[in-house]
Amino acid sequence: MQTEVKEVREEAAKSHTGLIVVLIIAILLVIGAFGYLMGARYYATHFPRNTTINGMDVSNKTADNVKLALNNSVQTYVLTIQERDGITETMTASDAGMTYQDNGEVDALLNDYNPYTWLFDCLSEDSYTVSFPVQIDEDTARDSIALLNCFNPALVTSPENACLVVDGGDYYIKDEVYGNQLDEDRTVALLLKVLASGQTSVNLDTEGCYIDPTVTSGDETLQAQMAQLDVLLGAEVTFDFEDDRVEVVNAEVIATWLVQDEEGNYSLDGDLVYDWVKTQLAYQYDTFGLTHTFTTTGGDTITLTGGDYGWCIARQDTTDKLIAAVENGEVTDMDPEYQYSAKFRGVNDIGDTYVEISISQQKVWCYKDGALVVETDCVTGNPNKGNGTPSGSVWAIDAKKSPAVLGTLDTMGYASPVSYWMPFTGNVGLHDADGWRTKYGDEIYLTNGSHGCVNLPYSAAKLIYNAVEIGTAVVVYN
Repeated sequence: MQTEVKEVREEAAKSHTGLIVVLIIAILLVIGAFGYLMGARYYATHFPRNTTINGMDVSNKTADNVKLALNNSVQTYVLTIQERDGITETMTASDAGMTYQDNGEVDALLNDYNPYTWLFDCLSEDSYTVSFPVQIDEDTARDSIALLNCFNPALVTSPENACLVVDGGDYYIKDEVYGNQLDEDRTVALLLKVLASGQTSVNLDTEGCYIDPTVTSGDETLQAQMAQLDVLLGAEVTFDFEDDRVEVVNAEVIATWLVQDEEGNYSLDGDLVYDWVKTQLAYQYDTFGLTHTFTTTGGDTITLTGGDYGWCIARQDTTDKLIAAVENGEVTDMDPEYQYSAKFRGVNDIGDTYVEISISQQKVWCYKDGALVVETDCVTGNPNKGNGTPSGSVWAIDAKKSPAVLGTLDTMGYASPVSYWMPFTGNVGLHDADGWRTKYGDEIYLTNGSHGCVNLPYSAAKLIYNAVEIGTAVVVYN
């Protein structure tokens, strides 16, 4: 009996304990449900934990709290503007006339939350981005942008293209200058866009706001032009007129002849080269028909003008020859092309082989390489009959003929055979006259002179004929 009572009591105790446990669990469930519902109610108006918007922690904040924080961030907004050469400038919210504008995006984000999943949302991390909630006053912003140092004309360096510089005989590629001049329209548009977006930094260089040179030192056209100058200005042509008279066509001279076509290619201006040949060569070194200073056998120094002896540069031919040499980049010695040539290139182009004739003395001297070969009396043209031998000039022997017949009976009224004929100006020349003369010298020429030629004894004429060449100078003076 007692055993049965004991078992009943134990059974009742167990039942009571179970009821308590159930009751406790029920209470806990009610409390948990209440807490969960309260959390859902709370997060219906607050962002969950571990939530950021635009990088700002908005955990447990209401939409109004977030908007207030965004408004505060607008008021402290600073845009850093990175410029060339490491320069930076800033613009603030007030510079841009910036004000906060609620665009509804924060409320929309909060409304998108399911408050009944708050417990799970608090265990995760969420990051969101909303558009910068501002409005800028464009006129204010433009005025502030215009005051930036990067638009100050005194601080702006304009870009410059690389170019070839020819300075006398020197030439080089002058490097481009990038400068810091901005494309104003592009830059202003960019800054307005950046301010409106809330971006906190911008690099004007990487955004392509600067006006850069269009031609750099590596430009193919510049390099090709440099190669052209290497050839043209690398040439050097030397003209040697003896007696320390030298004219050198070097880079400094050639540079004055350079011209460029529409595509920038370098060449020589033929007119400029011709002018140089004319003024620097022909005018200085031509002697043909010009003044010659001569020392006579008697020791007198006389001045002779005219005649047809001397040097005369063929200007166009010399120009063409010089242009060809420079265009080929030649370093060379060059002789001009001549229309007329003398026997010697020095200052005394008559040289030391010549024939000297004195009308007043009725004498002829012939020098060969400085040595007197002939000294002889002569008979020149009769001035009293208008046949005087031309004088006061230097001529060149035009021809040599042995034998020859001078004149014709039909045209001249005479036909005189001679052994040695050396004309030097027209029909006037040196020749032997023993066929009709027995005497030479004195004043025979005044009464029985020739028709203009210089009559010589046979032996003298022969020596002179053998001593001279075509082109040998003949000096005649009175």
